[in-house]
Amino acid sequence: MKKRILCAVLAAGMMALSMSACGNSSSTSSSDEPASSGSSSEAETSGGESSEVSESNSAIDMEGEPYTVHFMYLNQTEGESYTAVTEAANALALEEINMNIDFIPVTFGTASSTLQMMLAANEPLDLFCNTSPATLPSYIEAGYILNWADYLDQIPDVIDYLGDELNYGYIGDFMTGIGVIKERANTFGLVARTDILTEVGYTAEDFADVDANDPATLEKLDELFAAVQQAYPNMTVLAGQQGLSNYVGSLTDSLGDGFGVLENNGQTTTVTNWYESDQFKQLVTTAKRWYDAHYYSADAATSQDTGETLLKAGNMFSYLVGIKPNTAAEKKAQCGYDVTVIPLNGVGNYTTSSYTAMQYCLANASEDPAKAAAFYNWAFQSQEFEDLINWGIEGVDWVETEDGLAAYPEGMDSSNVGYHNDFGWIYPNQTAGHAWDGNPVDIWDQYKTATDSAIKSQAAGFVYDSTVVSDQVAACNATLEQYTKSMQFGTMDDVDAAIAEFNNALKSSGLETIIQEKQTQLDAWLAEQG
Repeated sequence: MKKRILCAVLAAGMMALSMSACGNSSSTSSSDEPASSGSSSEAETSGGESSEVSESNSAIDMEGEPYTVHFMYLNQTEGESYTAVTEAANALALEEINMNIDFIPVTFGTASSTLQMMLAANEPLDLFCNTSPATLPSYIEAGYILNWADYLDQIPDVIDYLGDELNYGYIGDFMTGIGVIKERANTFGLVARTDILTEVGYTAEDFADVDANDPATLEKLDELFAAVQQAYPNMTVLAGQQGLSNYVGSLTDSLGDGFGVLENNGQTTTVTNWYESDQFKQLVTTAKRWYDAHYYSADAATSQDTGETLLKAGNMFSYLVGIKPNTAAEKKAQCGYDVTVIPLNGVGNYTTSSYTAMQYCLANASEDPAKAAAFYNWAFQSQEFEDLINWGIEGVDWVETEDGLAAYPEGMDSSNVGYHNDFGWIYPNQTAGHAWDGNPVDIWDQYKTATDSAIKSQAAGFVYDSTVVSDQVAACNATLEQYTKSMQFGTMDDVDAAIAEFNNALKSSGLETIIQEKQTQLDAWLAEQG
């Protein structure tokens, strides 16, 4: 299975070459040209053949009628420059690949409902980013998405870049999607106001040994929270929408949904119920301790405000969030405060979900999937396209700094610029474009280093097919929704009783059936890997 991508491309390349050999011998064969994309090492391992296939077999037709790609993408707001940006992107695509782009902008609030409506109605749609891996088996069953494996010859640059990692997008023989280019390590931490942290006498280095993999070390944070509470008795010390027990995927291999996991960051192949583990109990106990000490606000379990919103408002010290190398720069831009990031699970882990959490899928409604795939390959490697949909028009919405980063033009900021998304992490390949000012100039290298340093699960690459236990998964999700907030924020009266009640409800919902099914599928997958 690990060689699936490369073998498929090789087969397509052999077919393309044999076809060209049967053609007019006086024609110039593009297969004689060297690969023109990807690093040399990537081309040697996975991309050389694919580049030949692309030039021989590409669906891009520069002479025919332009194809219109219906592209759903996350957009913060349709500001005054939105029309200019989409027109510029269309002009670029028309010139370079003879395609038009029908942008279908969605926000966080509208993405799910818009996608479900369009898929169910078979409305015109070529490409969309799926952010819920658990939905993919049902999408396959319903015929909503196409198998990317049938269009590998159209994505040579993607193959050059991702190589064997593309295999993680498979469920059985069906390649569901292509993962976006972002940090892969599953890490989380505490984002805290630097001014207050310094005032009460702490630095990030004071918490270097704090790691939720050893929940007892979290007591060091109690000291910090107590100091902040004493200095600012009217300030909320800790808030936001995430609690410690949220981070099942950063402490285990959650195997997609957390209903049956591989504990110890996936360094086991035995599927267990994490919600009965000592680690889970200790994290819930810690949350209760913080709630009882009033570090959490009284409405922590019911508040709908994000940590970013609350920190920006000025009366909160810290919140928990998934982190990456440039979290401090990102959160300063969002909240307006210098922040210190305290990692809480070491180097993190790498699991299948690291790749599949956000994938671009080919919609079944596509009129020409080969052209849609070719468009994706172009978008994946185009610096100008990535910059356009992320930052807007150069010279108008952003300028390049001396360090090669993107920044607001003089006199502009987030309040008056015409277009600014900062959603590179959910576009095909943010590393093809410019990083934003305030980030280290080597931020993309830091992403790679963080990914390479993460603890790799023994089941990395495994995706379980949940369709056979879909009823049980739905029931367990309903149970989780009922109990999760009290577990995250420690609002229960008795930890042991609450966890027991929670697990009894999960088992009544079919948790043990899910665990058994996951184990059966995992064992079969491991045997196939040899």
